[in-house]
Amino acid sequence: MTALLRTYADRLCALVDAIVRDEAESIAAAAALVAGQLRRDRLVHVHGPGGHSALAVQDVFYRAGCPVLIAPVTDPGTSLLGGALNSTATERLDGRGAMAVEGLVEGDLLIVVNAFGVNAASVGAARSARERGVRVIAVSSRTAAADLPADHPARAGELPSHADVHIDTHVPPGDVVLEVAPGVEMGGVSTALNSFVLHAVLAAAVEQAPGTTVWRSSYTEGGDAHNARAAEQVRGRVPQL
Repeated sequence: MTALLRTYADRLCALVDAIVRDEAESIAAAAALVAGQLRRDRLVHVHGPGGHSALAVQDVFYRAGCPVLIAPVTDPGTSLLGGALNSTATERLDGRGAMAVEGLVEGDLLIVVNAFGVNAASVGAARSARERGVRVIAVSSRTAAADLPADHPARAGELPSHADVHIDTHVPPGDVVLEVAPGVEMGGVSTALNSFVLHAVLAAAVEQAPGTTVWRSSYTEGGDAHNARAAEQVRGRVPQL
């Protein structure tokens, strides 16, 4: 057990180190775009079209240490809670991505997070958003996408091709890093890596935008009062609040 735990930790940490080593410039570019929106009191829209990619959106919305200006772009059809098998089928539907971002307008900023960055929902959302004059930050793995066969039913395009800035999460093919028995692969990493990238971008953006309001944990003294005041900044603009 100890050896397995150490291997998992080492491999996950190595992927985080790869992001720090290779993606610093892209993270800085993404942070500059986010900071510009924060300084103008504009929402930063985050979309994770995919059963587990959607977790990245939840991880930065109404989260301690994250800007109150984060606004989730949701698609219940691609959520696991709407049916796990259905989420896989829905994220491959043509037009699904365009539908999700139809409320965005020129001058908005959209972050699209997807582990593989090839499904119709993620590619379509990014493409449609840019056609509307929305700037797009894409977060996905080039390695995982490249490993997927060209004729795979999930492949609808390449998310990085429709982004102003792309950050490579270095998620490996299959999104696992452990073989616990012959033919049994485990140890998922995309959720942790997606979250690391998003939090890194947001921290760097807030550093560039002094005065930005961020949520505090409700489990700290004064947290509830702080969040009640913070919510007034986006009341009526973020329906999920």
